[in-house]
Amino acid sequence: MALEDVYRKIGFLANPAGGGAGAENAIAVSAVPAVPAAVLWDMDGTLVDSEEEWARVSGNVVRAHGGTWTDEDIVAIRGADTIAHGRRMMDAVRRGGGEVDPWKMFAEVLRAMADHMADAQLIDGAGALLDAFSEAGIPQALVTATPGRPVEIFLAGPGSRLEAAVTGDDDVPGKPNPAPYLLGAERLGVAIENCLAFEDSGPGLAAARSAGAFTVDVGEFPLVELAALL
Repeated sequence: MALEDVYRKIGFLANPAGGGAGAENAIAVSAVPAVPAAVLWDMDGTLVDSEEEWARVSGNVVRAHGGTWTDEDIVAIRGADTIAHGRRMMDAVRRGGGEVDPWKMFAEVLRAMADHMADAQLIDGAGALLDAFSEAGIPQALVTATPGRPVEIFLAGPGSRLEAAVTGDDDVPGKPNPAPYLLGAERLGVAIENCLAFEDSGPGLAAARSAGAFTVDVGEFPLVELAALL
């Protein structure tokens, strides 16, 4: 079975109650099935290659309001929720001597990202994995910090295989809090300990691991390499 090769590669079959590859993810052994009950996916940087566009658009908006945008800012917004992202932009504007409503700036970023998402393609390997899990009858959900129109466009297009979603519009604390992943499992009606979670960012990985999901770092296990095992 092709998916078994994927599970073996990421360590799920070798340690099905482990919480992900590496000792830092280990959790208590429990009755975990030989296949995941569900798969939870991050969006930006995991399913779509949009992190650079978030950084570019955010920098453009900050500079348009008289601010300065640095490499440190780019690192800080990766995987950040709406509040943290908006505040970082506000700080960047203040460094340039300006003052502007951070939510106004973030709304500008969302409009630009919605345009970008309209043409977005899945990261290499993502489509094959989504199809494989779907064909195996394993439910899948999106767990993203992104709110609003960009997510709607993604779910209507490349993310249409996903059966549920937790987004930045949900009234739960953002990543690295485990709440988004716990809600994702709840919406699929499964125990989080029986889920696979695919993530790319520090906050996202921390959220999935602390929630108790078997967590796959796509930086360590690129989707294109996993898909080649199918």
